[in-house]
Amino acid sequence: MPDSEKRIVEFERLNPLGKAVFLGGAAARLLGQSIEFVLERAVDVVVEAEKAFKEGLDPNVEDAKIIEEYEDPRRIGASPEDGA
Repeated sequence: MPDSEKRIVEFERLNPLGKAVFLGGAAARLLGQSIEFVLERAVDVVVEAEKAFKEGLDPNVEDAKIIEEYEDPRRIGASPEDGA
């Protein structure tokens, strides 16, 4: 049915099958809009990240520096197979 022929449906007058179809359609529409919103936001993030990458580093920001290193005493003597 084209969008120009939308009808107002009185939910109270629908039989159980009609109510199920109506609610299923509303849920599908909501899910579709939610997915579209999430994808649009993801595309925005990717575009902004690519733009920032192409612009390069800010000369006013220094690279990260390691201030101090330390050994975790719980890890001393642990092997990679231990999973710790």
